[in-house]
Amino acid sequence: MDNMWKYKIEIGDLHVFDEIEQERGIKIPDELKKFIINKNASTPSKYNFMLNTLEKVFGAVLSFNRNETGTDTIFFALKTIENKQLIPFGIDPFGNYICYSLSDGNVVFWDHETETIISTEKNLHDFIETLY
Repeated sequence: MDNMWKYKIEIGDLHVFDEIEQERGIKIPDELKKFIINKNASTPSKYNFMLNTLEKVFGAVLSFNRNETGTDTIFFALKTIENKQLIPFGIDPFGNYICYSLSDGNVVFWDHETETIISTEKNLHDFIETLY
């Protein structure tokens, strides 16, 4: 069974990527933009992933819509994560972020209590494909 993504919210303005890039002084990779456009604010049916020996949960894709209410947004996440080499794109049920690392192109887990960053050692495609 393929992973089903539920509750997607269309992105209201695709210029949001340009705005974030200018605000942060970064370049968002095309693969991440495409993923966000296709899955904005959605929740996967297969949501577990391994982080070393710990099982973690991918709760939802962050919403990239400004003025979004009732959902977790990229804008709140960017205020929370000061490391500009990380682009948060997902959140778990406990307030931790799943991020794209600009330094090596891997998906990383950002713990909100300790600000610890742990790499999944997978690129975005492989990370999404290995959700179970």
